[in-house]
Amino acid sequence: MMATRAHGLDERGMAAVMALIVVLALSLLVAAFLAVSAFEPQISQNLAEAIQAQYAADAGIEWAFDKLVDTNSWNTLLTGAADCATPVTPAGWSNVSVPNLIGVFTVSLRNDCLAGDDQITGVAVDNVTGTAINDGNGVVILTATGSFHGAQKKIQVVMRRHLPPGLSFPAAVNEPGLQSDTNVVCAEKEGPCANFQIDGRDYACSTCTPETDAPWYKSGNWSASGSASKLGIATQPGNQANLGEPPTTYVQNVENAFTSGSQNQAAQKQTSVTGKDQTSGLAAMGATNTLTPDSLQNLLSTLSSNPKTQILQSTLACPMQITGDVGGPTSTPTVTNGCGKSQTIDLGTPSNPQLVYFRGDLDPTSNFTGLGINNQVQGAGILVVEDGDLKVFGNLTWHGVIIVTGRNVGAGFMDGSTTMINGALVSNETVWNEQPGFAELHLGTMLGSATFHYSQQALDLMNRIRKNHTLYGWRTVSN
Repeated sequence: MMATRAHGLDERGMAAVMALIVVLALSLLVAAFLAVSAFEPQISQNLAEAIQAQYAADAGIEWAFDKLVDTNSWNTLLTGAADCATPVTPAGWSNVSVPNLIGVFTVSLRNDCLAGDDQITGVAVDNVTGTAINDGNGVVILTATGSFHGAQKKIQVVMRRHLPPGLSFPAAVNEPGLQSDTNVVCAEKEGPCANFQIDGRDYACSTCTPETDAPWYKSGNWSASGSASKLGIATQPGNQANLGEPPTTYVQNVENAFTSGSQNQAAQKQTSVTGKDQTSGLAAMGATNTLTPDSLQNLLSTLSSNPKTQILQSTLACPMQITGDVGGPTSTPTVTNGCGKSQTIDLGTPSNPQLVYFRGDLDPTSNFTGLGINNQVQGAGILVVEDGDLKVFGNLTWHGVIIVTGRNVGAGFMDGSTTMINGALVSNETVWNEQPGFAELHLGTMLGSATFHYSQQALDLMNRIRKNHTLYGWRTVSN
């Protein structure tokens, strides 16, 4: 018994077994660590490639933003869209490579006309006037796919243009409001009248491009292209309420300014207006519902609701003045208000058009000049003067649209001033009972001149104002 027990308790060799077990465990751990370390470079590489693909997708969104800003009608990019749910990739938008970017990107877009798109865009679904190939509200949904060494990342954003789609100006000079009082200054009896030209033919500059400014400012580069589809002067239909009996329509009220005075004076004034189908004089004036106070208010609401829009306040006590250079025209003049405000303002150029918005005060006397322009000034894009007169005392050249709108307002081109507008002028009176003796359009250029040429090419600059475009709703979407 004692011998058997002693043999059973003999544990010699156990250390060797334990050592083998420990070595095996350590070997397994080392193998695992080696395996993980072998994967780490690949994991790191995959992460780096995914990040680079993300950068490429970001670049695609920024690239597409520029393309959309430079495209007048987004419908040209939606061409070929099968339905509201399926994005379309325009020609040249696939596998795009740009300098200093590692990787490529592809960008597609679709109109926001699919049920539920309001959850993405924050606005009503564009299914009333819009379709898969027709943008009706200035909102599209972009998807950019960035690719690098097989890694892909997708970003989806919403892009909005803060201009009502389909906005149209029916004439070179538009008076769509509740009054259309027009004043053309003439000397007494048989004397001459103000020097002006209003032309509804579509003026174009064959040498002008969005990238180069200089050709836009050479008058010899501009010419009327064919017969006009626009009026010289347009009003809204109906009668002007404050003119009493017999009823006088808005367009008749304008025509009265061109038939008054002597026969020679009336002839001089009428031959200075050209319009639809090469007609001139009274035939170049007409009433239309193309532009209404409501559509103008919609435009102003859209512009002012854009958080990028800076509205400059002009008050009765401190009215705004733009003062340009004496030696030559400038697009970066000084704006002052006589109450301590003085700053340089960017009025835009054809290569970089701007939205410039002034808002004034209600003045029942109608004597408030919300914005005066002095010396030599030029600009491009949209100029808005709300609740105050615009008066040009110096030289102004503008490509795009100038809108004077609000209560007791008018556009005045004063004696000695020189104005050239390629695009359209709008003077929109929003109250019907302004005091007599104040005009929505005052042509006083006995010395100097006032020229208004309708130009779709210049009006298209409105669509290229960068601050009128917003990217929002960024999100990563699954591949």
